[in-house]
Amino acid sequence: MTIEKEDGVFVVCLKLTEVSVHDAGKYKITAKNELGESNATITLNFDSSFMHNTGEDSPPPDLINPTFIERPTIRQSEDGTTVIFTCRVVGNPKPSIAWIFQGMKMLQGVRHKLSMEEDGKVQYVVRLEIHKVSKKDEGEYKIMASNKVGEGVATVTLRFEGDTATDKPKIPDGKAPRFPKKPEIRQEGDKLIMECMLEANPEPEVTWFKDNLLIQEHGRISMYKKICGNDLYVVSVTVMGPTGADGGQWRCNAFNPFGDSNANIALNFKEGMAIPDGFAPTFLDKPSIIPNETGTMITMKVRCKAKPQPTVEWMKDGKRLQSEKRIVIKENKVSEEMFEYSCVVKEPTGKDAGKYKCVAMNQFGEATANVNLNIETEPEAQGEPPTFVEKPSIKWEEGASRVLMIAIVKADPKPTSSWTKEGVSISSGVKYSITVIDERPDVYRMQLELRKPQPTDGGVYKCNIRNEFGELNANLNLNIEVAP
Repeated sequence: MTIEKEDGVFVVCLKLTEVSVHDAGKYKITAKNELGESNATITLNFDSSFMHNTGEDSPPPDLINPTFIERPTIRQSEDGTTVIFTCRVVGNPKPSIAWIFQGMKMLQGVRHKLSMEEDGKVQYVVRLEIHKVSKKDEGEYKIMASNKVGEGVATVTLRFEGDTATDKPKIPDGKAPRFPKKPEIRQEGDKLIMECMLEANPEPEVTWFKDNLLIQEHGRISMYKKICGNDLYVVSVTVMGPTGADGGQWRCNAFNPFGDSNANIALNFKEGMAIPDGFAPTFLDKPSIIPNETGTMITMKVRCKAKPQPTVEWMKDGKRLQSEKRIVIKENKVSEEMFEYSCVVKEPTGKDAGKYKCVAMNQFGEATANVNLNIETEPEAQGEPPTFVEKPSIKWEEGASRVLMIAIVKADPKPTSSWTKEGVSISSGVKYSITVIDERPDVYRMQLELRKPQPTDGGVYKCNIRNEFGELNANLNLNIEVAP
């Protein structure tokens, strides 16, 4: 351990050599003088990449005390009926695993599935699946790993938001960390900044590594995390006065209860330069929309500056566009660092209107230009053809001496109806009454009333229902029997 004074501030450093998974855990530092004392804690965790990167070149140690290298995570099946706990443990010889809930050891059964899989030389993935999960499964679960060397313990707590309408409890929503964009490297004066966009819920713990060594804030190194909303964060590490010694493989690890993720940054030095020669794409001006004189073609064009030349994607309403019969994607290199990109729409129609996006990216970052394309066309009629809400039916009303034949449909706009019997058209009159009744918005009752029915009125009745968007038919078979 060392203590150094820098500008009136004491920097305390604890250095671990020949580090291994045995060193994982919570460390506490206490600083005190005659006026009082202060405490700080730091947790040292090893993620799976540490094990993979440190275990390839040498055989595993003969004996390893069981150690959990990643905290347990919880996920739920899509139908909400199953909960799966997952964690990783190292140990040699292979440890035995016990799951403890409410003081009782859990056993393999219909509802509980316990498994353990090898995931490296001395690493194992441990899982517990609970099927037909319910509120009674809430609480703290303890995972105990043991071998002849010793034992390790991890805990995880299962909580639900509450019972749903289908009696399927729901785990509070969350997102495992992910990096939606490629990390960016830039230089501001004598500062080198490595920055990542991160998406996660809840807020993740972020740790930086260089060549698999944990990086702490000190002197030349500072770290930053900004909350951007909508589960987005910007995390960065800044190196003051970068030198050749700062080159190497940097890694940003983000962890929350739903999982972990890594973003890798290769910081390569060239002839003493801290940053590779180049810069991220930048759009020079607002995108332009250029129709031809006859209105048979529209060109959306952007100008971009970047080094090296970026790759470009055009998207419409979130879907990637590719060159086809009516869509043409073009690029034009104006100079070594300036480029033009175009999306051409031939024979445009109202369906081509929407939000277009041009995304340019290289190893230094990416930029996005948005284009809203509006095309004036005759408004399309809005509505829907008739569809049955329920099966057509026949209703006898003996007291009123009548029969009602009914078809209930949904349609917009209101449909019309025509009735036939055995192919002969029926009209309203003394014997029949044809009505279309509004049941509720966009739902209608098509009804034929037959008064004083006789045996000769039996047969197949057909109701044709239509509006400007389509039509359908209802067939009703009326049987009238004379009592002996």
